[in-house]
Amino acid sequence: MSLIGGAGASSLPPIGLWQGQYTCAQGKTALALQITALSPTSVRAVFYFHALASNPGVPQGCFSMHGHFDAATRRLVLKPTRWLARPPFYVWAALSGTVGPNGTGLAGTIEGPACTDFSLTPSITLPVPPAPSACRMDQDGPTV
Repeated sequence: MSLIGGAGASSLPPIGLWQGQYTCAQGKTALALQITALSPTSVRAVFYFHALASNPGVPQGCFSMHGHFDAATRRLVLKPTRWLARPPFYVWAALSGTVGPNGTGLAGTIEGPACTDFSLTPSITLPVPPAPSACRMDQDGPTV
C-alpha cells in the first residue's frame, strides 16, 4: 500500500494515504497526506489537516504540494504549491521526512511558524472527518 511495487519497492517513492499528526502553533493537529508519484523521484501530494479530539479548535484545510524523493536516503521533501481550502489566518508549511524501514512510517520536521515535527503511518481508511471536496486530488489521482 505505501510503496510502489512490493518487493524491493523501498527505492520508489511512498505513495497512497498516510495519516497521523503534526505540531505547529495551533498545537497537535491531525494530518492526512495523499501522495502520488509523478516519476521515481518526483511526487505531488495533498496535505489535509483537521482537529484532533485533544485539540478540537483546529479547522479543516488543505493545500497541494510538490516534492522530491531520494531513494538512497529514503528522504521525502515536500513544498506547498497552492491552497485548496484555507482557513483564516493559517499559513502553509513544507515538510521533510524519512520513510521508515519497509515503508512502515514517515516522520520528520514541519517547516512553518512554531512548527516542530510530524509522524505518519500508511492508511487504508479515509480521514475522519472526511476531507471537504476542495481537498481532493485533482486530475486522475486518488482522493483524500
